[in-house]
Amino acid sequence: MPVDAEGWLAARGVRREPLVGATNGAANDAAPVPAPPVRPREFVDLARQSASDAPPSTGGSGASIAPDDDPTTVSDEARGDVGAALAFIRRSTANAPQSEGRLRTKLRDRGHDEVTTESALERARAERLVDDEVLLDVLIAERRARGHADARLRRDLRGRGFTGLQVDEALARSADTDPAAAAFAVAREQAARQRAVDPEVAVRRTVGALVRRGHPEGLARKAARDAVYADREQRSAAER
Repeated sequence: MPVDAEGWLAARGVRREPLVGATNGAANDAAPVPAPPVRPREFVDLARQSASDAPPSTGGSGASIAPDDDPTTVSDEARGDVGAALAFIRRSTANAPQSEGRLRTKLRDRGHDEVTTESALERARAERLVDDEVLLDVLIAERRARGHADARLRRDLRGRGFTGLQVDEALARSADTDPAAAAFAVAREQAARQRAVDPEVAVRRTVGALVRRGHPEGLARKAARDAVYADREQRSAAER
């Protein structure tokens, strides 16, 4: 079932940013106002708009082509393929953003060669249909809020088509999370759900929840034990 872009973004607290800078009515020769930095909502909205506004592709040389393609470097046949590939990117990103890596794989699976694929992705960047850096930052923030550790993040994000270098750089940009504090936060939530079982059973289940989120086993065991027994002590004190 397609993901609604508005709901996808609203759930992440992403607000709409202006698409172009405001003008001040200066003369035509005044320096242009630069566009603001790309934000997740912006490139998703543009993707949806492009998908709905673009004329239907007929495939091959019948696909729509931007007038600024350089005829000295792009053949008529190649230009048609690029148009078809770009139309596919518009459709694929209409409901939710995707990584360039995943789109690259899809385009190659559809028979587009490397030159056509890279040309289409370059134009998709210009239309702000794709932005790996912004998408990575949003996904990392979302998953860290769920208690996912870096090991789990690396595995999941690589599965979404991002390269290891991209993921490492994105994690470095947001490396302000204390691993022990993050693990304990998850453990405390899990401990509250395990109050009806024996403490050691609660510890084992909490450890499993932490490990599944990518926390190292040693840290998971310590956080689980601390959280479970702290929760039991607090309940016991409150009942006295």
